[in-house]
Amino acid sequence: MAKTKTATAPKLDETPAFEVPTFDVPAIDSMIALSKEQIEKAVKTATDAAERAIAASKEQIEKVVKGYDDAASFSKANADALVAAGTTATKGAETINAEVLAFAKSQYEDNLAATKALFGAKTLQEVIELQNGFAKSAFEAYAAHATKLSEVSAKLAQDTFAPINAQVQATVEKLIKPVAA
Repeated sequence: MAKTKTATAPKLDETPAFEVPTFDVPAIDSMIALSKEQIEKAVKTATDAAERAIAASKEQIEKVVKGYDDAASFSKANADALVAAGTTATKGAETINAEVLAFAKSQYEDNLAATKALFGAKTLQEVIELQNGFAKSAFEAYAAHATKLSEVSAKLAQDTFAPINAQVQATVEKLIKPVAA
């Protein structure tokens, strides 16, 4: 707090007197210390807030980069799964075509042999017996071939979708893991 001294009236040949303020130095020192303390607290609070903001930004950037990397990884894994499925399907189609062609060739040869035998028959009874035998063997061959094609097709479907199923399972596990945590 400032204290004032009063001066006496000046004499005519003297310079006029004026009041000189005096200051209480301990009060100013305590105000300066308090101000300094408040400024230091403000600077520390601002610094801490800035550091937290930078850390949060850095963390978010890392999450975005990781998300991008995960997405790129998923895309590559999905493409790889589709390529593997396509390769398996192509090989399976080749196997089925080979089976069908082998069966057609076998049936052609059996039909040719049956036709020759029918033309060589001497009696109507012999023709009927040959025709019944041929019909029975042809039906059994068709049934066996249909069963074989069904088994090959089922295995082909399972093998074709295995890489896709594995990728879907891996994706689901990856997505569920953060939700469960």
